[in-house]
Amino acid sequence: MRGGDFEFTVNSVKCGLSKVGDEFLNVRAQGSYCQIIVTAKNVTRSAHLFNAGSTLTAQDGAGREYSPDGRAGMYGNEDAQGFLDQINPGNSVRAKVHFDVPKGTKLKSITFDAGLFTLAEDAVVTL
Repeated sequence: MRGGDFEFTVNSVKCGLSKVGDEFLNVRAQGSYCQIIVTAKNVTRSAHLFNAGSTLTAQDGAGREYSPDGRAGMYGNEDAQGFLDQINPGNSVRAKVHFDVPKGTKLKSITFDAGLFTLAEDAVVTL
């Protein structure tokens, strides 16, 4: 699905995680985490910055919208993938994005923001 300068692929969705990270460095969810693994590919002719924390939102069946948990993103990605990645044309980044949602929540869709300064439409992926 294309959104602005990137083509996005949702690789997997896993909900019900109580914490993210390893045994020493981790963060616990207020509710539970839904982990979305996404690939962002630069489909333009120049390098662009990708930041999953400001690009993605998740929605549930009741219309509630969730933002990614930045701390979980730091602990859940070994090399900070998805945080201020400069992606050259044709290259891609695969990142884990975590949403802290109430326990039992099932996500209905993910929205990839095309950007503030573009005429492109946001990309919405139904899960």
